[in-house]
Amino acid sequence: RRRRNPELDESQYETDYTTAVESGDERDQDQWASLYPPIASDGTRQKYKQEFDTDLKRYKQLCAEMDGVNDRLNQLSKQLDSISEDSPQYQVRARRGLARDPSPDYQTKKMETKTLRNKLFHIKRMVSDYDKV
Repeated sequence: RRRRNPELDESQYETDYTTAVESGDERDQDQWASLYPPIASDGTRQKYKQEFDTDLKRYKQLCAEMDGVNDRLNQLSKQLDSISEDSPQYQVRARRGLARDPSPDYQTKKMETKTLRNKLFHIKRMVSDYDKV
């Protein structure tokens, strides 16, 4: 299992334009293109970079939070794997784990992470395109 550390593993946060974007995100790309059109001035470039830096911090924070939830779920899964499903211990731990499972919050954060990632890809591409000119 690969554990992510936001300060040590920067590769997961790469927003290089060569990194594949998930299929089905064309609508999001159109949305980002209308909100963040190609850069035409240094001032706009600076504004995009500031927003990118702010959003990247939030993206890393969300990834770390989701990693924490995933770690807890993996720990629960390992505990349950070592106990017979018929035992009272299994039932208690399974219920306790499900009670702590923040599914709605997790799904919201997962969607926010995906949205931020797509936004970061787009802004990075706009800055990169401007810098090539």
